[in-house]
Amino acid sequence: MFSRDFFPTPPEVIQQMLMSVDIPGKVFLEPSAGKGDIVEALYKRGASQVLTFEKNPDLATIVKEKSRFLGEDFLQCTPEQVSHIDCIVMNPPFSADERHILHAWEIAPEGCQIIALCNSATLDNTYSMGRNRLSKLIGDYGSDRELGNCFSTAERKTNVEVSLVELHKPVLSSDFDYEGFYLEEEPENHTEGLIRHSEVRSIVSRYIAALKCFDEFSEISDRMNSLVSPI
Repeated sequence: MFSRDFFPTPPEVIQQMLMSVDIPGKVFLEPSAGKGDIVEALYKRGASQVLTFEKNPDLATIVKEKSRFLGEDFLQCTPEQVSHIDCIVMNPPFSADERHILHAWEIAPEGCQIIALCNSATLDNTYSMGRNRLSKLIGDYGSDRELGNCFSTAERKTNVEVSLVELHKPVLSSDFDYEGFYLEEEPENHTEGLIRHSEVRSIVSRYIAALKCFDEFSEISDRMNSLVSPI
């Protein structure tokens, strides 16, 4: 109806996309918002704000009423525009999915989670530089799993085999604010993996506490050196 890349995300697929995401009170980016199905799902689950991009002018008119609209072309988005977001949730155009996911990685702030659908062929046939880079990113910083032809019974149908990609951008800067980082309550509808979610939170809490101790030690060490250096 709007363009060849317009495939609204089915509710059951959105459910799978958001299973590992801590949503309440967080800021999200939906860079290919369409008519706002993912936007609505995020707000329904307690997101504090959803930022959006949408290239099609008719769809943009719809999604502007549901979100904070940043512009038409997500590939022109800069890190400064999204420096405060917690997570990117995206159903990019299958014709250019690797470009959109790689750009999301480039602009995402440290600690940001990226949840993206993509054509499974993009991951299986890594014949281009972009696809190779995406495959390496997933290997180093995330995971992927096949969802099959989950759009075969959707509002707009396609038999494309779809995969779900999840990436976590690492924290590298020394001035990152760890307060409250991954310490929230267990996500709704969370399924336990090899390690229980509560144990993961405990490990992260201990790690953050250790980082704070190290910062305190460094500060005390500098003070001691300044006192004894003259003598």
